[in-house]
Amino acid sequence: MNVTVEYTSQIKRAAGHSQESYALEENATVQDLLKRIADRHHEKLQAVLYDENDSILPTVLIFVDDKQVANHSGQVLKDDETVTFLSPISGG
Repeated sequence: MNVTVEYTSQIKRAAGHSQESYALEENATVQDLLKRIADRHHEKLQAVLYDENDSILPTVLIFVDDKQVANHSGQVLKDDETVTFLSPISGG
């Protein structure tokens, strides 16, 4: 199965692009996808996705298609879905 991953803001800068595709096994979850992303990008995304305990930062929002899911989601992904990682921009 294939999913499209979209990155925004700081996550996009760390990944070096705004979109990429992943081939996953059937019944792969959001957590499985996160592991694949970490394997592909190593330290580049570590600082903007994970805390010092290797947990997803609570400020990172994850959407599957148009629905927000929990960062630790065991939600099963489906073929051709789009997973978006959003890191809200702050400042003033």
